[in-house]
Amino acid sequence: MRVRQGDIWWADLGAPTGREQGYGRPAVVVSNDIFNRLVRDPVLAVPLTTRFRGWDTHVEIAPEETGLPKTSWAMVEQIRALSPQRFGTRIGIVPPDILSELTDWVADML
Repeated sequence: MRVRQGDIWWADLGAPTGREQGYGRPAVVVSNDIFNRLVRDPVLAVPLTTRFRGWDTHVEIAPEETGLPKTSWAMVEQIRALSPQRFGTRIGIVPPDILSELTDWVADML
C-alpha cells in the first residue's frame, strides 16, 4: 500500500481514551512523501469529523473535490501517528490549498 501526503483514508482509530477521536472515520495523511517513503509505518494523520464546532484548529474540507460524502472538518489538534495497517479504503485526496492549511496548523502546534 502506498500512502501519500494529502490522501484521505478510512481509518480504524481504535477505542478512544479521554477526548481522543476513535473508531472508524476518515483521516488525512499530513506527513510528507519523503517521510512516508522512508519510514512507511507509522505515518502522521489527522482525523476528520462531520460535526462543526467552530474551532480554529478545525479545517473545513468540502466533499466536491475529495470523495468525502459530506462536508467534514480536519481536527488538527487530534494529529496522531497511525500504522497504514489501520487504513481501509482510500477515499480521495485533499486539494493543495487545504493540505497547505493543514500542514501550517501542524507546524504552528509544534
